Amino acid sequence: MVEDEDRELLLDGTEDEGDEEPVQPTGWRVANNLFSSFFTSISTILFPTWSEQASGMTTYLYSMTNSLLGTFPQDEDQSTENLEHNGKTCIMVVGKSGTGKTTLLNIYTGAKQEVSSQAMGVTNDTVMIEDTLHEHAPVWFDNPGWSDPGGRSDSKVFKDYLRKMQDEQVSNLKAVVWCVPSFCRNVSDLKGEAKFIDQFTVEEEAGNIWSNVIIVAMGKIYATVELDCQGAKEAARELRGYAEPTCLGWGLATQDMLQVERQVRIETFRALTEEEIRERMEDAIETLPPPVQVLFSNQGCKACGQTGDPRLMEDKCHRRKKPAHHGELVQRFSKLVTGATLAVGAVAATVIFGVCMATGIGELSLIAFPILMTPGGVMTGHRLLNTVSGAFRINGMIWSCCGAAEVGGKECTYICDLCGVKWGKGEPCVFIRNPDNNLREQISSHEVVNKDHELVPADQLDENLD
Repeated sequence: MVEDEDRELLLDGTEDEGDEEPVQPTGWRVANNLFSSFFTSISTILFPTWSEQASGMTTYLYSMTNSLLGTFPQDEDQSTENLEHNGKTCIMVVGKSGTGKTTLLNIYTGAKQEVSSQAMGVTNDTVMIEDTLHEHAPVWFDNPGWSDPGGRSDSKVFKDYLRKMQDEQVSNLKAVVWCVPSFCRNVSDLKGEAKFIDQFTVEEEAGNIWSNVIIVAMGKIYATVELDCQGAKEAARELRGYAEPTCLGWGLATQDMLQVERQVRIETFRALTEEEIRERMEDAIETLPPPVQVLFSNQGCKACGQTGDPRLMEDKCHRRKKPAHHGELVQRFSKLVTGATLAVGAVAATVIFGVCMATGIGELSLIAFPILMTPGGVMTGHRLLNTVSGAFRINGMIWSCCGAAEVGGKECTYICDLCGVKWGKGEPCVFIRNPDNNLREQISSHEVVNKDHELVPADQLDENLD
């Protein structure tokens, strides 16, 4: 009999390390996904009418393989214990507006978030929701929909997901619940969403997120769940060929549908009650691998100066750098220096003239006067000839930033060839990704340059700008 205090320690994972859930190495996870994908594809091709049974068999084999893989030695850095100690865990629900994201969240967590039956969603900001129906469960994030008519750009919506995770210190992602309409099998329509989901894990963890993705097809159009989820699944596999997300699908049973025999309602019409939906989600989440870590890096762009995680940077930058000066052209001889030189020459000439007259050698003053006044006169003439236009201009000014000559002097820095701002500083002037429809409606004109941010560690940014 486990006492209450012992039970709390066990739930916290701080005691009884022998019961720790084994974690499969990344390589074995990929091999498992490839095997499951191969089995499903072959079964669907050879026996189309068995595709739903094949999907169930794949899930069973996947779970069995997970159990076998649990006997392999663990990588300490990927253990569930380490993940739990590195921050809170969450479930992220994503998808287009009107695909039932908030409805599903309410059913599973017991929340009372406002829902809408229209294409334009009512969730305007990413919000964190506590799960009140399951003990020690991850928090959920409810998000604005992608491709929301008149809403924000999809890129900004995704950045808000990540920023919310960062702000709430949630670094572990148990599941991404990707809600899609069952009638959408067009891969091109879902490819953009798949690219955003893929960005949850980057660098060494790139692609690992797909083992923790649950595709939920809202409604029933085709004979099997696999067919309703086919478009989203293929979009994932175009990015990661081994991707094997979990596929679910249903519609919420109406009062009339509840009068139909339960087996017919579930198997033929795929119309489920809230309790049945919750049970299916619980089973799916329970069979997922351990949470993946969403790591945030601190980098800087040498081109535009943005800092932080690259996924949170604005999709804008400077165009191309060109050598230039960041100062302005100024006179080589300032007014102060020119005036002082003239004054000193005049005083010296006056003194010498007086001495020469007093000693009876006045002719000497006629020789000394032009010599003493020449430096100031040359400076004055130089300044004058730099201000005129046309053939008489001598182009003898210098750059205030480095003192280089106006003509032939080496540039001391780089600027953007479009906006003229110093390279690595100022407001970015071009898009480096094609803006989506919502963003295009908010900007009058734009230029797109296909490039990436020039990233370096943030603490090295200043030295890389020099």
